[in-house]
Amino acid sequence: MKNVLLSIFAFALSTSASAQFVIVDDELPVLASDIDKITYEENDRFSELLLPACLANNPKTTIFSQALQLTGLADTLQAWNYDNYHRDEELCLYKNVVYSGSVSSKRKAWFNEYRFRMFNVFVETDSVYAAKGIHNLEQLKAYAKQVYDEVFPEDVSVNDPTDRRNSLNRFVSYHILGNGCSNKFLTVCNGKKYDAFWLDTDMADMSAWYATLMPHAALKCSYPMGDNSGLYINRRGVQNGPDKYGKQVRGAKILADGEQGLDHKCFNGYYFYIDDVLAYDRITREDVLGSELWRVDFKTLSPDIMNDVDMICGDFDPYNLISGGPDEYHDPGIGWDHVYKWDCMENIKGDMLKDSRGLVATRAHKYYCYWQGDAAYAIGDYDMTIKLPPLPAGEWEVRLGTYVEYVNSVARFYLNGEIVMDSLHMSKKALDELSAQSKCKRGPRECVFGYKYRLSDDASSVRYPLGRIKSDGKSDNYLRIVNLTEDSDNTSEAMFDYFEFVPKFVYDNQEIPEE
Repeated sequence: MKNVLLSIFAFALSTSASAQFVIVDDELPVLASDIDKITYEENDRFSELLLPACLANNPKTTIFSQALQLTGLADTLQAWNYDNYHRDEELCLYKNVVYSGSVSSKRKAWFNEYRFRMFNVFVETDSVYAAKGIHNLEQLKAYAKQVYDEVFPEDVSVNDPTDRRNSLNRFVSYHILGNGCSNKFLTVCNGKKYDAFWLDTDMADMSAWYATLMPHAALKCSYPMGDNSGLYINRRGVQNGPDKYGKQVRGAKILADGEQGLDHKCFNGYYFYIDDVLAYDRITREDVLGSELWRVDFKTLSPDIMNDVDMICGDFDPYNLISGGPDEYHDPGIGWDHVYKWDCMENIKGDMLKDSRGLVATRAHKYYCYWQGDAAYAIGDYDMTIKLPPLPAGEWEVRLGTYVEYVNSVARFYLNGEIVMDSLHMSKKALDELSAQSKCKRGPRECVFGYKYRLSDDASSVRYPLGRIKSDGKSDNYLRIVNLTEDSDNTSEAMFDYFEFVPKFVYDNQEIPEE
């Protein structure tokens, strides 16, 4: 056995080795089992791998990089790990249901060995700014002030660029997500390429919504099919035209950078070029975000889950891991289930005094009739609170999407501290009664699985309207879910698939039915 002094730079190069080998600078890999102790020492070269330095050293992004430095957000993007994170155990067993039958069985889910901070940054190049008449930092400050003073007139006098209420600070922070993943995981995909596997793309674009580092502001990523295919930020429409409400906004497209492709990978995240200036302006708030249904997959609610999305999603391999197949932990091609303690997730917290191991994010399965083939399980006697994505001002209905074929779970729901559902019985046998009372809806028609089946055709795919909230667009909203299942053990099966956030323009539209 040996002791190793490992620089953080060397550590950065070794994380892809699945903890089996350690690489020290340019030496040959050392078998991890032969090492008794590792001591970390920061190396000056390591900062070169982080997002601020990568952007500063790129001659195409000088103006954005200067704004990043001036606002202090470059300091935010220096973060890369949680120093106090500790894994007490490698994995846990939980109860899951095999789609091919009604047999409940124990499955494995792994705790992360490390907890990293990651970011995605959408960046205008200097040439994109120049096309808008912005040639330097002062002109960018003027542009940001023009946009955000209209949105936040109460903050027009905030001149400190490091203040989160400052217009330039808002401009830059709106470009940043608190999670880091490659472009292929920004919207629904099959782990290898963009695919219409989970959505009828004649009815809707493949889309996902994320909170940004700008307080109380979200953005939308979408991938339309048709002549305009590609990744867009804050786009509205379907394929080449407007959606059924007549709305069409082009948004900003993510650009490929030659052989580099769409991704610019850094140690603590990615940055992407976009072809237009991104801002949380009136068109974005009202025409893109404020008048469209958001279908939010559970995994996108927490940056910690999204940071693991490449390992969770894998390639949607159809192996049945109960009866055999490849090793679900050491084969990175298929993905594996992850489990998170309640105090180790951003935006999702749980009562640590309850008898609950945490939250499981399952790997994606190709033929599961869950949306995107994955789900989340709250284990045992849980009591969790979810910080909801930032909603623009207006009235919104909140719905839970799940699958109840083999599930028997009871829970109480609170929105912003008020009980909106005292006791919801999520099970197949309770569906008829709830349907008769108009307390649940079938799964969405536009969502599909197995290439040809719609969630709306499966009686066990259900959406529960939980309640309505009135957002002021400047405050956080929270959903609390408390387990009420009797005789709940530490492997009970409370399953959550996705949420829908539906503006009044959609749920109360008298001229255009929602579905």
